[in-house]
Amino acid sequence: MSIDHVLKLYSEAIRSPYLHYGFWDDPSKIHTDDISLNDVIEAQERYIEHLSSFIPKGISNILDVGAGIGGNSQFLITRGFDVDALSPDEYQENFFKKKYNGKVKFFKTKFEDFVSDKKYDLILQSESVCYIKIDKGWEVASQTLRNGGYLLASDYFHFKKDRFSKWHTRASHDEKKYLKSASDHGFKLIKEFDQTVNTMPTLDFAKAFYERFIDTTIEFSLNYLRTNHSWYFEFFRKLFGAKINTKMEQLSLLDSNEFIKYKRYMIYLFKKES
Repeated sequence: MSIDHVLKLYSEAIRSPYLHYGFWDDPSKIHTDDISLNDVIEAQERYIEHLSSFIPKGISNILDVGAGIGGNSQFLITRGFDVDALSPDEYQENFFKKKYNGKVKFFKTKFEDFVSDKKYDLILQSESVCYIKIDKGWEVASQTLRNGGYLLASDYFHFKKDRFSKWHTRASHDEKKYLKSASDHGFKLIKEFDQTVNTMPTLDFAKAFYERFIDTTIEFSLNYLRTNHSWYFEFFRKLFGAKINTKMEQLSLLDSNEFIKYKRYMIYLFKKES
């Protein structure tokens, strides 16, 4: 499995042990221009604190699915949980090896392909739900959990189709299909929390950062090429123009106003009943 270079870039640029959106206690008081990188990291720490509050009593061992670079795993370990980690990404596997030196068991595989004799008390899927095929994911979860075990999911789901752009629906699961599949596979939804508004300041920060630094740099570079090296400009425009337009379309994913039109960022706690 190849390295996810986007996640690698994100982790090395932000320099946070977490790869998730973060959690903002009172978004109405947040001004995007005042958000710092440290604020984002603190929000990420609040995210796992908030998410872990949904873990039921009596849980001992946890499988952290889509473990990223170990931030959530580390938090759970310090709270006394026995944690195994899973991801198909080579960069994340190497990161775990260096960080934990074998003390945390790491499975380099897709969750859909995961097979284990060990039965877990809880499966954590923090921003990894959208990477897992719905029905197959619930099938593997049922096989992996003990009877009465739990699956704690935290991710964004779309509740409305985007007629004008494929990006919002492509990047997430259909909420109704996901919940129906959970029920069909013997999982009961026992808790849910809509944290959409608590995560949007991170999107606003990312959008503002892009517009202030990246977009202006690209515009300057293109104008320079157009003015001083028109041949090169035309060459690159013909060669990469379509790809650049596609990437620009994806920037709508950074728009919080567009996000809330189509998606919700939810926490779901399920219990395996059969």
